[in-house]
Amino acid sequence: MKDMTNGKKKEKDTIYLVPHTHYDAIWVFTKENYFYINMLLILKEVVGLVEKTDYKFLIEQTFLLEEMEKRYPELFSKIAKCIKEGKIEIADGEYLMADTMLPEGETLIREILMGKRYIRAKFGVDVPVMWQADSFGLNAQLPQIYKKSGYKYVAFRRGASKRKPSEFFWKGLDETIILAHWMPLGYRAGLDLTKLEESYEKLKEVAATSHILMPSGSGVTMPQPETPEVVKAWKENKGEVAKMKIATPSEFFEALEKEIEEKNLKMEVRKGEMYSGKYSAVFPDCCSSRMWIKQGLCSHESWLLSCERWCTISSILNGYYPSDELRDCWRKILYIAFHDVVPGTGMDRGYDDVREYLHFLRTKMRTLCPRMFPLIVEQESEEGGREVESGDIIVFNSLSWEVKDWVEMDLNFEKGEVVAIKGLMSGEEEIDVEVIRFVRYEDDSLRYARIGFVPTVPGLGYKVYKILEREPKHYRYDPNYILIRGNTIENGFFGVETDPATGLIDVIQEGERICMANELVLEEETGDLYYHLQKLYIPVKTETGEGVKYGSFRVKNFWINESPLRRVINVKTDYFSLRWPYRLTEKLEPLIWEHKYLACGKKIIVYKDIPRIDFITNIEDQHPRARLRVRFSTDIKSSDYACGTQFGVVSRPTCQFRSKPEGKWVERPCGVFPSLRWLDYSDGKKGLTVMHMGTPENMVRDGDIYLTLLRSVSMLSSDGRTGPAIPVPDAQEFKRYVFRYSIYPHRGDWREAASYKQALEFNFILDALQLPKGKKMPLKRYFLKMEPESVVLSALKRAEDGEGAILRFYETKGEKTNAEITLFREPKTVKAVNLLEEEDEGVVKKLKKNGKRIELKMKPFEIVTVKAEF
Repeated sequence: MKDMTNGKKKEKDTIYLVPHTHYDAIWVFTKENYFYINMLLILKEVVGLVEKTDYKFLIEQTFLLEEMEKRYPELFSKIAKCIKEGKIEIADGEYLMADTMLPEGETLIREILMGKRYIRAKFGVDVPVMWQADSFGLNAQLPQIYKKSGYKYVAFRRGASKRKPSEFFWKGLDETIILAHWMPLGYRAGLDLTKLEESYEKLKEVAATSHILMPSGSGVTMPQPETPEVVKAWKENKGEVAKMKIATPSEFFEALEKEIEEKNLKMEVRKGEMYSGKYSAVFPDCCSSRMWIKQGLCSHESWLLSCERWCTISSILNGYYPSDELRDCWRKILYIAFHDVVPGTGMDRGYDDVREYLHFLRTKMRTLCPRMFPLIVEQESEEGGREVESGDIIVFNSLSWEVKDWVEMDLNFEKGEVVAIKGLMSGEEEIDVEVIRFVRYEDDSLRYARIGFVPTVPGLGYKVYKILEREPKHYRYDPNYILIRGNTIENGFFGVETDPATGLIDVIQEGERICMANELVLEEETGDLYYHLQKLYIPVKTETGEGVKYGSFRVKNFWINESPLRRVINVKTDYFSLRWPYRLTEKLEPLIWEHKYLACGKKIIVYKDIPRIDFITNIEDQHPRARLRVRFSTDIKSSDYACGTQFGVVSRPTCQFRSKPEGKWVERPCGVFPSLRWLDYSDGKKGLTVMHMGTPENMVRDGDIYLTLLRSVSMLSSDGRTGPAIPVPDAQEFKRYVFRYSIYPHRGDWREAASYKQALEFNFILDALQLPKGKKMPLKRYFLKMEPESVVLSALKRAEDGEGAILRFYETKGEKTNAEITLFREPKTVKAVNLLEEEDEGVVKKLKKNGKRIELKMKPFEIVTVKAEF
C-alpha cells in the first residue's frame, strides 16, 4: 500500500504516539467515582506533565470539562490554557460519546452541537477529529453527520469489516465522504511502552501511508510520566527505522491528508455502517440488556422532539420559548444516550442517575407540553382575518404530514353540560367515538369521560372537534369497516384469525396468509450484559408448544372488546416450568401446573380505520437466565431485510444464526441487529413491517421475525473478557414490563408501503386537549407542510443564537427528490446552514423562497438544515 516510486528509497514512517484516557460517565464505577478519578487522579497529573515536558494529551467529552469547571476552577483554567496552546487536544468533542446505533439521529446531532458550542465558547478552538473510541459500531449516516458538524476526520475502534488498509475514505448513505482511520489494535496500541516496536510492526503492516497512529491509553488510565523519555530513547536507538513523536490526532490526520494529496494516492472507499465483529467486538446482544433504559430513551426522545416543535411554533406566534427547560431536558437525554448507558452494559448502581433523569423527563414533559398548547390556542383564537367556530376538543399532530390515528383523552364537564358522547364533528366531518370509561353526576350528566377516536389532523398542525350527543352521520358505502365473522376480525385492510386456545393470531391479506403473530418464545440465557449465550438449541418453550417437554404456556383468559372503532383481543397467559402429566401429552390433558415464573397480559388491537395491528404486552418476569422474544412467522423468502436507522434505512442479512464465516472472527455473526423504530421483511410482492417503541434488538431467520423483549442475566461479564465479573442482580429483570409494538402488513416493499411513516406515526402519538368552554378558533390549520412525504421533519427548534428557527429534515426513501416546504408564515430570510447552525462553504444548498414556500432539490438520504428568520 505504501508509495514506492521508480525504485527510490521508501519514505521513513512516522509514528504518532497519542496519550489519552477514555472517559466513561458510568460503567464499573458510579458517575461520582469517575469524576474523582478523571479529574484529580488523571487530568491533574496530565497538566503537570504537559507544563514540565513536551507531553501532549487528548480529552474527549465536554461533560467532564463542564463539571470540572464548576468543581475545580483552578484545574480547569490550567486545562484551558493547555488546550489553547495546542498541548491538549479535544478530539470527539461531544457532550458525551453517544452510542450511535440506538439513539435517534437528532440526539446524536445534539451531542455534537452542545459539545462543540461549549468548546468554542470556553477555549476558542475547533474540533476537527471525531474520536470514536468505544461506541459499539457506527451507523451508516455518520459520515454526513460528521462532515456537516465541522469534522474533517474520524478515528474509530469498532466495527470495521476489513483489516487493511487502516486508512480509507468512509462514504455515508448520501455519498458524503470523510477520511477515516480504524484502530487495528484498539485505543491501547501504545499503552505498553515496552512493546512499542511490536505494536509498530503490526500497525505498519496495515497502514495506507507512512503515517502511523498509535493511541497510548485506555479507559480511565493514568498518564505515564516516562513517556517523553521513552520517545527520546526511541529516537536515539530506533530513529533510523521510524520517526516517533508525542502527538495529537489532528497532527496525524493532517500529515496523512498531505501525503495522500501530494502523492495522489488512490484511497479505498467503504460505504455504509461499521457494524462487523470480524476484527473488533460491537456487542449486538447488548441491544436487549436492561430494556427499560432503551424504552425510556425512545419514548422521551419522541416526546421531547414533539414538545420542542410546539415550543418553536409558540415562540414564532408570541415570542415565548422555554430555552432553559428544554436545554435541561436535552442534557438528560444526552446522558442516557451515552455508549455505556443506553446499551445497559454497566454495573447496577450506575443506573440510579438514569432512573432519576427519566423521572425528571416524565415530570417535565407532562407539564411543559400542556403549557405550550394553551398558548397556541389563545394566539390562534385572537388572530383575526380567518373564519372561526367554537369547539370542545383540539388535536395536535407533531409530524410533517397529515395523520389519521388513534388518540385517547380525558374530559371533565360541569353538571348538566353533557349527557352523552356519541361522536365528534369538525365542519362537515363526523366521526365515531369510543367511551372507554366515565363518571356521572347524580342528575345522570357526565362528570368525567375518557374517550378514544381516530381524527385526521393536518401536518404539524391541529384540528378542532365539537362533541356530538347524537349518533354521527355515516356514509352508506363506507370503505372502512370492522366486524367479526366466527373467530376472524375483518376490516378493509386485512383479516385477523384468532385462536382462543393459544391467544395467537393469523393475519390474512387478500386471501393470502401474511404471518402468525405475537408468539412468545422463551429461551435459555447463560450469557451476560454483552453477549447472549445458550446451550439449548431449542427454545425452553414457545406458545405453540415447541421446546423442552416439561413446561408449557397456559391461556388463563381470553375475550374480545368491541367498539365502533376497533376490536381489542385480550389474552391472559402464564408460563409454568412444569405441567403434569409431562409424558404422553398428545393424549393426556394436564392436571397439575406448577412453578409459575412468567405472567403475561396481551392486548391485540385491530382498528377500523388504521392499517396496522397494535400490541400491548405486559410481562411480570420472575424467570432467571431467560431471553424472551416475540415471533412473527411468515412465508416470505428473502436474503435480506430493511431496518430503520438514523436518518435513513439500511439492509441487513437474514439467517445469520447458522452462518459459518471463514477465518477467525473476534465476534462471529449471530444474526442479531438493532433497528431504529422499525424493520421490514418483504419479497417485493408482499411484506411485513414490525414497529416498536424502544425494543431495538431483532433477527430474521427462516422466514420468522424476532423482536427481543428482555434478557435476564446476572453478570456484567461472565468470563472477565469484556469487563469485570461483577454481579448485576437488577439485570435479571425481575420486574413488570410493558412492551408496545405493532405490525403493518402491506403489498410491495418498504418504499411502496412507506413503512417509515407508519413507524413514526406509531411513535409520535397525537396530542388532544379539552378547549375552554366557548373558545372560538379556526377548525384546522397546518404550521408546516412538507412534500413529498418521503421528506421527513427531524427538528424544529429555536436557533442557538436566538435569531429565528432551525428546520431540519431528511430524505428517507433513498431517492432524488424535489422538496417543497410550506410554512404558516412567510419568513424574512431563509438560508442553508450546517448542523452547528452556521453558514458553511461545505454545505451549499440552493433554496428558492416564494412567499411561505421553500423549494429545493435533495439527494438520496440527504440531511438539510435551514435557518429561517421571521
